Amino acid sequence: MPGKKASEEVRREQIVQAAFRVATREGLEQLTMRQVAAEARLSNGLVFFHFKSKEALLLALFDWLLVSLFETWHVPENLPPAERLLAWLQFDLQDLSQDEQGRDRLRLFLSYWPLATHDPVIDERMKDALERSRQTLLPVVQAVIESEPRRFRQVTPEGLVSVVLAMTQGSAMQSLLSNHCVDAEQILSVIRALLLPSSPGEKGR
Repeated sequence: MPGKKASEEVRREQIVQAAFRVATREGLEQLTMRQVAAEARLSNGLVFFHFKSKEALLLALFDWLLVSLFETWHVPENLPPAERLLAWLQFDLQDLSQDEQGRDRLRLFLSYWPLATHDPVIDERMKDALERSRQTLLPVVQAVIESEPRRFRQVTPEGLVSVVLAMTQGSAMQSLLSNHCVDAEQILSVIRALLLPSSPGEKGR
């Protein structure tokens, strides 16, 4: 029945959200189903009904993290190519610049990295998410290169994607290490200065 299905989806989301809060406080290894049930204010049996094991719950939590961290940004088609790339970057940096939960999600995502070395399912999903991120960005940087072929004559789309992702991922790591929000506007100002050519009047200033 549709009503029952919707109720089950809401309940699973409630449990995953509770697992996120527990894992953020305690870590993935220390998380227990009992803690998650208490956090969600549900019975242990109900948590086990929806997730048969801790491993199943951790996998659902990982999928939830991937959806929130690797969103597909839709930038306006009518913008100039370089401005479209800057808009994409602004979307990608916004979580780290706006709220602590964004950094918590990233920190927890990185906690799955050791698990991926011996869990092929987590490893595959992590690689798929990273590759989807690259594929989403490729047409955006391709348009930038095609808009100024002489300027970017030795630049490949794959190379520019790698540099752009290094900027965003490096900013994310810096945010975690320094425990401060990313100044997205400052980063975008730097990238804009590097990416957009100066007008003749600006060069002499």
